[in-house]
Amino acid sequence: MKGMRATTIICYLVLASAVPFLNVEASLAEELSVEDRACITGAVAKLPQVAALKIEGSRALEGRILEQPQSRRPKWNAYRVKVEIDVSVAGQRSTYVFNCIHSGQATVIQPLGMR
Repeated sequence: MKGMRATTIICYLVLASAVPFLNVEASLAEELSVEDRACITGAVAKLPQVAALKIEGSRALEGRILEQPQSRRPKWNAYRVKVEIDVSVAGQRSTYVFNCIHSGQATVIQPLGMR
């Protein structure tokens, strides 16, 4: 019985020591949703048409499903997310911010500004 208890404790300690590695691995494996990809692609299409513009990174923030009133028919689901696109032009870095609403096949992109 004591040997079994010691083995159980060792197993718990091994699992506990692996948790930080599992959290890192999970964050690396996280993929964007279909809605986030559609919004990022739409936002990139709204960037200024400058030959030297280089996209450095992108992210979708604060994504959420919009509530539909109960009385609405037919039922639809809309997803809202803020998209940030990091760019550089001639060594100058900027971030363009967009509001995106995605529902089914439709994606609406609204520029919010640049910082």
